[in-house]
Amino acid sequence: MNGYKIKFNGIDRLYDAYSWRLASRAKSAWKSGDVLQGKYLKQLEIEIAEKYKRKYAIGVGSATDGLYFAMKAVGLDKSSTVLCPVFSYVATAGAIKRLGADIRFTDTDKQGNIGDWGIMGLPSAVLYVNMFGNLADYTRLRKYCDQHKIPLIEDAAQSQGAMHGKIPSGALGDVSVFSFDPMKNMPSFGTGGMVLTDSKDVYDSVMSLRRHGTKGSTSYGYNSLISEDHANQLLFLLSKFNKLQKMRAKVFKRYRKNLFEADLIETQENTQSSHHKLVIQSDRRDELKAYLQSKGVETKIHYTKTLDNKNVGQYPNAESICAKALSLPIYPHLKMEEVDYICNKIKEFMYV
Repeated sequence: MNGYKIKFNGIDRLYDAYSWRLASRAKSAWKSGDVLQGKYLKQLEIEIAEKYKRKYAIGVGSATDGLYFAMKAVGLDKSSTVLCPVFSYVATAGAIKRLGADIRFTDTDKQGNIGDWGIMGLPSAVLYVNMFGNLADYTRLRKYCDQHKIPLIEDAAQSQGAMHGKIPSGALGDVSVFSFDPMKNMPSFGTGGMVLTDSKDVYDSVMSLRRHGTKGSTSYGYNSLISEDHANQLLFLLSKFNKLQKMRAKVFKRYRKNLFEADLIETQENTQSSHHKLVIQSDRRDELKAYLQSKGVETKIHYTKTLDNKNVGQYPNAESICAKALSLPIYPHLKMEEVDYICNKIKEFMYV
């Protein structure tokens, strides 16, 4: 126990809901004799590709590895320049730095997604993030990249389950990357990621990179795999994913109903969010966080600063979110009475 009445992350409740099934899945993998690169990972890749309308899906050790492999697979290297939003988890920029490429940061819109990059010179590729599970302006991004014939890479770590019309997140880039981190919408009880693409060349490259450069490649690679027990557990969670997403959306609607006057970060029109995070903005954010903590509610700040520490003051939208945003608990097994309790405490703080 962490001392909170209502914890921020509900993975323990997810496990409690499906404990014997998840344990059984792990045992089946162990009994198969295959620890890595067996039938369960292959089946997971097939089902992910089918569900998210891609030709190929490749399981990797983490989404961070996936982003790095994606950039290498589309031909980027240390001579490249990658356009990237300045507001994200550090792993987004970290993958570019690992490549050795230059990062061209751009401010966000008011929802935290990649904003107007203006006339900044042509980058080698665009790496964008669907922040908090809300989709960025894919139509504008796709048009820009097609016009200039550069790759569009979707960091979909937070947006599995989101939709742009009839197109799912995971299919909103030349290459897309999911995360199965324990904090994500389809969490592994370990770690993992998935690279999705329609390109056979990208598929072959990532398949080689994830396993020490094997599969016919002449270059070196890395050790980046999802274990068979985790893959089999993820197969089960994938079968429950739509149900869990509906439960998560119900929690969001309850928050929205109770906090109709609050400044919540929401998705753009004509898109469906994954509701990965529920983010409220307040000029008294730190006070609100402390107040909720005193009432037994755990919250998080995503994030306290932008990815560009050298140019403070140049990113007004992103810096505003850094100063005001507070993430509230949201997960499928959060009870409605718990949501009501959190909302009532926020109202107490706002109006007293």
